[in-house]
Amino acid sequence: MQKIHIRITGLMVLALVISTLIVGAYATLIPCGTTMYDPATQTCCQGQVFDDTTKVVPCGDGCYDPSKQSCCRGQIYDGLMWGECKGVCFNREKQVCCEGYPVNGSRCLSTCHGVQYNPDTQSCCNGQVLDGRYWGTCGDQCYDKMTQSCCNNKTLDGPNWKECGNACYDSEKQFCSQGKVYDGKGVQFCGGSTFDPAVQSCCKGKIYDGFGYQPCGDTCYNPKKQSCCQEQVFEGTGFEPCGDTCYNPKTQSCCQKQVFEGTGFQKCGDTCYNPKTQTCCRGKVLDGKQDCKY
Repeated sequence: MQKIHIRITGLMVLALVISTLIVGAYATLIPCGTTMYDPATQTCCQGQVFDDTTKVVPCGDGCYDPSKQSCCRGQIYDGLMWGECKGVCFNREKQVCCEGYPVNGSRCLSTCHGVQYNPDTQSCCNGQVLDGRYWGTCGDQCYDKMTQSCCNNKTLDGPNWKECGNACYDSEKQFCSQGKVYDGKGVQFCGGSTFDPAVQSCCKGKIYDGFGYQPCGDTCYNPKKQSCCQEQVFEGTGFEPCGDTCYNPKTQSCCQKQVFEGTGFQKCGDTCYNPKTQTCCRGKVLDGKQDCKY
């Protein structure tokens, strides 16, 4: 048998070592997008190579470290307390989400389009913070309810303006009736005329001087000075029915459905008598105080 001797030169050994190192190095690389990366020291996220193995979670066009960072609406923020408040990112360590707006502080107060204000001394009107508690909205403007009025979407000086149809009127100086404005405070309509209810009355379409007139039959009367009895008006108060008419118990008597002048009349037969000045004897009335002999 012929022995074969292979002579390994130093050049050949060097080439072998280099080849082994190159193959070993490339064997640890992994594709990432259009390039390669070493997973031992790098991270591949969204086709990009990062020299930071902690950035492994996608956020928008980049990647972030969820142990130290937050992702909000595609943006990366340092810290773990970032959140979303109605489409806006805010830091929950320094802010709170109130009524859809992030505001500074640890608790929700009243906000006006994202701006905090004190409702005890301020108002929110049309997105503005105004000093004073009594601001209101009038159309596209703001008005002070203490010194102004809102009428038909218009701001007017003075707190007493009110609507009257398509117009406005000052209730301190004018009045509104049937959609029309008339001069005079507190004046009202009675029939086709106006009257002041403070000193006049409207009864059955007629105006009477004096307050409190009320209907009585076909007319009206003043209860302070007159009486309405059986749909008739009598001068004086306290009248009561007596037959077909009425009487005043203070000065008259009602006996047998008849009215007698004076009080205390009583029945005597078919008529009546006054026991103070007359005598009733066997159904007959005798003048004077007499003994009735049987």
